[in-house]
Order: sequence, then structure tokens, then C-alpha cells
Amino acid sequence: MSIEKTNTLVIGAGQAGIAMSEHLGAMGIAHIVLERRRIAERWRSERWDSLVANGPAWHDRFPGLKFDDVGPDVFPPKERMAQYFEDYAKMLNAPVRTCLLYTSDAADDSLRV
Repeated sequence: MSIEKTNTLVIGAGQAGIAMSEHLGAMGIAHIVLERRRIAERWRSERWDSLVANGPAWHDRFPGLKFDDVGPDVFPPKERMAQYFEDYAKMLNAPVRTCLLYTSDAADDSLRV
């Protein structure tokens, strides 16, 4: 098992976690994004089937990555949003670690992943 050390952790690889990773990376701050299952897991499996983005595709997107298969005025469905977040994380080469179990050892105040 390899050991990674960092001073900055982002918990969750959903929309906010991926956005934070982008900003940290742009500032040159080393970090790791931890996700318990898959990127955007809550969008994938913990929402209603009818869920769509809060706004149209032209508005609800990250800088530098447009929806290539969704019209600009369409509200993307949840499956497409989850894939979009995953695509964006890949584009950024975000340091996301998935399928994790977190434990803490109070004796040395470190996080075991």
C-alpha cells in the first residue's frame, strides 16, 4: 500500500469538490480529493430519476468544457451531469481518489485511507 501525504484535502468529488480542485490546482496548491465511491456518486445513485441541472447547459457548466451533446438551452439530466463532472475531473487531471474507506487513528491524528 502506498502512502500519500498532503496538507490539503477536499472531501467529496461532486460539483463543489471538483471546482475546488480546479481552483487549488490553479493556485499551485498540492491537494487530494477524496470520494467514497465514484465521482458525482450522489448525482448518480442518490437522486430522483427525473433530476436535471438547476439551469440550462450554457449556464451550468465549468470553464473550458462545454456540453458537446446537449443543446445550450437544455437542462441536462442527472446522468449527463455526473458524466460531465467526471469528464471535467479528467480534463483537469484532478487528484481524485475514489472507492475509499476513511478511518482515523487518534493516537497520531492522521487520516488512514
